[in-house]
Amino acid sequence: MSEKEVKVAIYVRVSTEEQAKEGISLDAQVDRCKAFCKARNWKVAKIYKDAGFSAGSMNRPAFQLSMRDAKDKKFSVLLVYKIDRFSRKLKDLIMILEDLKDQEINFTSVTEQIDTTTAMGEAFFQIIGVFAQLERGMVKERVELAFDKKISLGEALNRAPLGYFYQNKKLLVKEEEAKKVKEIFEMWLAGISYKEISQKFGIPPSTLYEIIKNPTYIGKIRYKNQLYKGNHKPIIDEKMFNKLNQQ
Repeated sequence: MSEKEVKVAIYVRVSTEEQAKEGISLDAQVDRCKAFCKARNWKVAKIYKDAGFSAGSMNRPAFQLSMRDAKDKKFSVLLVYKIDRFSRKLKDLIMILEDLKDQEINFTSVTEQIDTTTAMGEAFFQIIGVFAQLERGMVKERVELAFDKKISLGEALNRAPLGYFYQNKKLLVKEEEAKKVKEIFEMWLAGISYKEISQKFGIPPSTLYEIIKNPTYIGKIRYKNQLYKGNHKPIIDEKMFNKLNQQ
């Protein structure tokens, strides 16, 4: 097959966190991939974009579409800007590579210069995949260490629930909303139906259940299915909370 006949599918991905922290944009990846194709006189058949999806899962709409199109032979090369844009799990990478090889589709990366049609290229692909998976594991460990530190200091981990607000990273009571929370608990304990409570405060039943079960209101923090003492002020008496949740 001549270079002019090479049909390329470009796959790009970015998660919301990466875009905010590192400035990695979909357009920048597309531009680099297009330039890569132009230098080789390759034809771009289609561009697949996944915005706001993690590389830790293959459950991404554009990725899934690219795999279906691969089976339909709509392209002969799948090009990415960098392997970790495609996946950070080695087992997923190897499985995808095998599927593409079976369909005689080459996998290429702009930055790693991988050509999976050769034994060396395939070996390098797997080596890069190992480091991509390692990086993901290290990021997870750093996040867990940060969370562990916050827990040891009694700091909340999630967004402020109804009745609270954050100030200088501290969870403080919002008095007007706290009154509503107390009334919700009192009404529920009095046996008033959840529908009536939901209608009175204009909140859906699902949110109502989240409020009733949230240990933040008794001054505690839930982390890894365990409760820890927080450094914020409780809104609800712990005995009332436990009695209500036992019901």
